[in-house]
Amino acid sequence: MADTPRQMGALGSSFGVKGWMKVRSFTSQPENLFDYSPWFIRQRGMEWREVQVEEYRPHGNGFIVKLDVASTPEEAKAYAGAEIGIRRSSLPPVPEGTIYLADLVGCTVYGLEGVMLGKVSGIRDYGAAPIMVVSPSDHLAKERNDDFLIPYVVGPIVKAVDLEAMTVEVEWGVDY
Repeated sequence: MADTPRQMGALGSSFGVKGWMKVRSFTSQPENLFDYSPWFIRQRGMEWREVQVEEYRPHGNGFIVKLDVASTPEEAKAYAGAEIGIRRSSLPPVPEGTIYLADLVGCTVYGLEGVMLGKVSGIRDYGAAPIMVVSPSDHLAKERNDDFLIPYVVGPIVKAVDLEAMTVEVEWGVDY
């Protein structure tokens, strides 16, 4: 797989007067996001851009961060909602039989009766179970133009993942 950054978090609103920003971490242990360097950020429709973490600290139930690209609240606000990415090569190897959810992005998803649902365009994780965002395939575009949101629950929903073939088999129908 290419060593393009994988989304591991997102920037939130600005915090304070010195360009700090709130951070949402998508790592299993939220503070682990700060173990990786360099960070890359990407705003909607833009390319990944390398940034440096100058400082970070816990704040409430999350974290705030000071990046080298913002020193004022106005500059920080410009990055609200940007994705935080880490190069795959910066991440430790995964144990046998496990995967990084970010590696699912780009995989083709097949549902009930082998129907191609689309491709994984992103992963959302709000705590209960990660959610695969699946953009509908071309042949479904006439019937459905909104994304499938499929919980990543191995067993009852996710039946098989083949990263070599870039496929995910799910117990999910077109009309779900």
